[in-house]
Amino acid sequence: MSCTEELKTRPFILNGLDTFQFQIKFDEAGQPSCELREADEELFRSFLMTFRKFIMKGDADIDWVLNFCRKHVKPDQKNLKETLEEIKEIWKYQYRKGTVQMRVGNVNLSPEYALDLFINGQYFHSNDNQKSEQLRKLSEQSIPCARIQLLWSLPGLTKIILATGSIVSKALKENAFNFPSQL
Repeated sequence: MSCTEELKTRPFILNGLDTFQFQIKFDEAGQPSCELREADEELFRSFLMTFRKFIMKGDADIDWVLNFCRKHVKPDQKNLKETLEEIKEIWKYQYRKGTVQMRVGNVNLSPEYALDLFINGQYFHSNDNQKSEQLRKLSEQSIPCARIQLLWSLPGLTKIILATGSIVSKALKENAFNFPSQL
């Protein structure tokens, strides 16, 4: 759970995550424009460096953690198992579909897709030319939908990750899991 502790202490969590605002306006001719208010870009990049650990496939991503923990909950811990299953469903919806659903042309801008574009097309793997180009095209629009989806989704996704970390940490202290001995 050290990753959740690291995420929790990021300056962006304390001074930026909930400050994002956007305003979409239409002029008299019906043409849209958008104004964004965002946190410090360096704080955001540093936050994403830690956040991406939870969505990269491997033994620290949130899907793996939830699946593994659900599989190894002791039989007498029914409430814990139900809580983990509920979190799994909430995560699945919020990450893969999202509260705000956006489509630009034939591109479904789910939170998962927007995060992938920014992480792999701008912030960390900007040598992925296809993602960089798609992100550039989406950013040129009068309404920067990919950026809005990214920043709209991050607070909720982060809260799910932090809640999962707290629940699993508490359950570990209470010896609520029956993990295999060869871990």
